Amino acid sequence: MNELQTPEYAAVRHILTSPPLAARCAPHIGGDDFGWNGLFAEAETMSGGEHLLVRIAYDLWHAQGVVGIWELPRRLDRRSFERVLEALELSRGNLIVGGLEMLPDAA
Repeated sequence: MNELQTPEYAAVRHILTSPPLAARCAPHIGGDDFGWNGLFAEAETMSGGEHLLVRIAYDLWHAQGVVGIWELPRRLDRRSFERVLEALELSRGNLIVGGLEMLPDAA
């Protein structure tokens, strides 16, 4: 992760680069922002869980409450659920992207 990137950017990028999404989302990931119109166009033909991951990423970036917390355990497979938990840790600044090592809690 670039030192200039925010924890929120790292979290959103972590979700959008997950194995099921990476190839389709890559063209819409910029150095400091995301092409949401393109991401949502791609999401239209994704599975329900993959589409949910895009919506979660959007919600982490824009904080608009578009995802219900109930959707995470009910609609995501185990690996995607874990990826979202990692992204939440990243958004708090508690995780290193490459090695996914926990850092001491700041809060």
